[in-house]
Amino acid sequence: MADDGAGQRHLAVFGGYGVVGTGIVSRLLDQPRWRMTTIGRTAAPARLIDGRSPPRHLQADLLDAVKTRTALASLSDVTDMIFCAYVERDTMAATVAPNVAMLAHALDALEAACAPLRRVVLIGGGKSYGEHLGPYKTPAKERDPRHLGPIFYNDQEDLLRERAKGSGFEWTVLRPDGVLGPSIGSPMNMLMGVGAYAAICKELGIPLRFPGSPAAWSALHQATDAGVLASAVEWSLTTPSASGQIFNVTNGDNFRWQNVWPEIAAVFQVDVAPPQPMHLGEQMADKAGLWQRMVDRHGLLPIAWEKLAAWPFVDAWFHMSFDMVQSTIKIRQAGFNTCIDTHDALVTGLQKLRRHRVLP
Repeated sequence: MADDGAGQRHLAVFGGYGVVGTGIVSRLLDQPRWRMTTIGRTAAPARLIDGRSPPRHLQADLLDAVKTRTALASLSDVTDMIFCAYVERDTMAATVAPNVAMLAHALDALEAACAPLRRVVLIGGGKSYGEHLGPYKTPAKERDPRHLGPIFYNDQEDLLRERAKGSGFEWTVLRPDGVLGPSIGSPMNMLMGVGAYAAICKELGIPLRFPGSPAAWSALHQATDAGVLASAVEWSLTTPSASGQIFNVTNGDNFRWQNVWPEIAAVFQVDVAPPQPMHLGEQMADKAGLWQRMVDRHGLLPIAWEKLAAWPFVDAWFHMSFDMVQSTIKIRQAGFNTCIDTHDALVTGLQKLRRHRVLP
């Protein structure tokens, strides 16, 4: 389907206030061609992190088909859909059914509302290549064969393809990795985790030590800036050649923690000391009171400790002891060339969190 460029399009963003959704909303909110509705289990924030008013928001428990259909009944003119909602479970196998069900219920609800859906963009990730299992083939490419599941991304992609055949919409799957961006109340966010750890070290008057494994300290890693991903989403919605394709999306470079760590410390004006392997899930278990005192002392946004960072998620990143590299040749050959230096993405992202009083 060609992008005719005429008329306003109505975009439904499922999972609008995680780190991915926040980036999409921030980019497209004031663009006249897009009218947005966000959908999520919880209420939208009163203000975006930059102070702007959020778009229209509908609360819906996507795990409940009937409630989702009822909540979305008014979306009869939605033309485009982004799906970046996610529910966590204790095991990878247990994540499959609920995450596939949420996507199915979202599509069912829009179909029931008679929405003239043109394009669906599904946000996947690096787990499609098995990076959560251990060392994997690098650089990973979209044409690589699937690994032994369970992995809910595969099931979601299969569902999307099947539904597109019957409904006539076009689809694109984007696979970012390690999304970096500001978000409030979205604890599975590496930028918030790194920043909160550094801020707490600063508050306690101790140097910033890399808490991961020695191998992770020097391994070649990658990330996807939320702004870069949002640009890729918009490109996917408006580019005919993106239809029916899967694309890796990263910043376009790679980094090593040992090289970027001094730059992170400089943002918070804290000294650096040699790495000290630890698990932040354990070390941060007693820091809720300290965080509340920091909020009061520095006049920070009142983000609850449990919403600040998902420390096991942060630990997993800091203990990735092998190279993580996805090829982005395919999306660049297709015409998407937005990129950013990951060192800059980390530094500017942390500075933004401080500027908007999320971190001191």
